[in-house]
Amino acid sequence: MLTACSDGNGTKSFHSSDEAIREYHGFLTTLRQNGKVSIQTLVKIVNEWRVLDDSVTSCISRDTVRKAHSYPFTVYHELNDSIHIELCRMAMSKQRTFHDLLYLREQTSSHVGDEELQQAVKEAQPFFASLDSLPIYNKGGKQAVLKRYLLFLQKSAKQGIHGKEDLLAFIKEEHLYFKSFLQYLPDFADDDIGDIRRNTEHCCREILRAADRKDLSHKDAMIYLSMRTNHRLLRNAQAAIEDLNSGRVKDEHTMHAYLLMMMQPFMTMDDLSVSVLSDKDKADLYKIADALPKEMDGLAKKLHLDKQRLSDMPMLMMKIYVTRL
Repeated sequence: MLTACSDGNGTKSFHSSDEAIREYHGFLTTLRQNGKVSIQTLVKIVNEWRVLDDSVTSCISRDTVRKAHSYPFTVYHELNDSIHIELCRMAMSKQRTFHDLLYLREQTSSHVGDEELQQAVKEAQPFFASLDSLPIYNKGGKQAVLKRYLLFLQKSAKQGIHGKEDLLAFIKEEHLYFKSFLQYLPDFADDDIGDIRRNTEHCCREILRAADRKDLSHKDAMIYLSMRTNHRLLRNAQAAIEDLNSGRVKDEHTMHAYLLMMMQPFMTMDDLSVSVLSDKDKADLYKIADALPKEMDGLAKKLHLDKQRLSDMPMLMMKIYVTRL
């Protein structure tokens, strides 16, 4: 289908904007001939489109003076909108699962093939792998755990982050308190933990401020923050599944919160977050994805929720993801 010349690294080289637009239109025509497609086929199509789209935009930007409301830009944008509509149609053409959603996001991430990013992630992985071996300190019960957690966050927010050593120390100690907090998660259903959330956000802002001051590289700030957030989202979802299966969750309010916790990794992880997942965390996330249908079905019955609407959640998330490509 792609008839233009290749430059050897996957992108296409067009001789003119007319040729690029014809190729883009031909791609759209082919998309419209597709019916129900597998997730593997959808991944292949999205990646082909991204290569073509980069080549087309590069060509028309070189070939013309940039005028947003003139040919070939108007035609390009019309075709691009139509291609997005077709990609969304194909994403919704079959029932999709959270496993499908994760696979699509993993395989079509804009960071695929970024060797510099992967090297930085590889260097950070031993640190994050060590966090799960930290002991749980729950002396004094849930209120003591909550108080220690909050005091740590308040102190960290006040002191700020002044380098990579501070960043690693913060993430390590935070995880120590976070692990203890998770032990009492169902018991905090009726407690106000807004101070924990607000102070955590404050600490994360301090990390970004450190990068702005050049006390910390922006690369380290973004990668370590993303990996830290991934770690927390995964442990939250795993704890939710374990608590539900053990019967620790009794009231409807907590069940609603746990439903959101299990879906949250798939709702909030962005392109960078998915790309910095370690092999182990990726495997854990696929396990969560595979466990979700059963857990959601059980909660749907207890909470009198529409089972079909819950089953459609991965498709809706997939549609949102494809729309934003």
